[in-house]
Amino acid sequence: MFDRNEVLQRLPQADPFVFVDNATVFDKAVEGSYLITGEEVFMGGHFPGRPIFPASILSEALGQLGIVYMMEHYRSEGIDVESIFFIKSEDVICRRKCIPGDRLDLQLKVIRVREPLILFSGSISVAGQLALKVSSLSLSFSTQGES
Repeated sequence: MFDRNEVLQRLPQADPFVFVDNATVFDKAVEGSYLITGEEVFMGGHFPGRPIFPASILSEALGQLGIVYMMEHYRSEGIDVESIFFIKSEDVICRRKCIPGDRLDLQLKVIRVREPLILFSGSISVAGQLALKVSSLSLSFSTQGES
């Protein structure tokens, strides 16, 4: 299991825009979590008096988890961190609002890897309740030395 510092070492993003506290990488999957503190810079305006973690940031958390998987699983192939981009997500369904104090349990499964794309399916749950599900999340990448 990677702790927050180890996660940060694997991401091109930096605080305050990191939404993965820990991660465990498996052969064809990755799991992690993030605790919504309510101190995130955007929470005061989304929505005043009743903060809700944005669905777009939930998707970002899954994307970041996917990057952790890529950087660990394909480490020996030398992924060029500047080539990693969120390409698309399909069939995103939000089932539950997420608020401060919720711990997001993040899960991604590899569907297919064919450079320059890696496709995942994934979900986020809170206390066993499904919060978000995505049938396909695509990230681009290339190994170092390629354009």
